[in-house]
Amino acid sequence: MKKRFAEISDADGRKDMVFEITPDLADTFIAAIRNAVDVEGPRHAHTFDDLAATIAQTSHLIQHLEVFRELAMVAADRTSPHADRKAIAIAAGIPPSRLYRLLEKHGQPRNRKTDTER
Repeated sequence: MKKRFAEISDADGRKDMVFEITPDLADTFIAAIRNAVDVEGPRHAHTFDDLAATIAQTSHLIQHLEVFRELAMVAADRTSPHADRKAIAIAAGIPPSRLYRLLEKHGQPRNRKTDTER
C-alpha cells in the first residue's frame, strides 16, 4: 500500500509536512475537514496488514483529537466566568453532564454560582 503525505501551509507561507499517512485515513481526514456527510469504508487497504495499519493510525489520531477537544473545552470554559457551557457542550457533541464531569476533572467548578474562589 502506497502511503501519502500531507502539507499544511499558513498565510505566511510556512509549511508543515506529515509523511506515511495511510491512504484511507488521508481520504477520511480530508472528507471530515470538508464536512462531507457520507463516511466510506476503506478503499485502498485490502490485506490484513494494511487494514491493521490503517486502524492503528486512525486510533492514534482519534485519541489525540479527543485529548485536544477536551483541552479546548476547558480552555473555552476558562475564557470567562460567564462562558456558555451549553454552547461548549453542543459544539463538542456531548451531553452537558459529561461536560461538567470533564470540567471538574480539570479543576473547573461544576456550579459557578456557588464558587467564590474565582
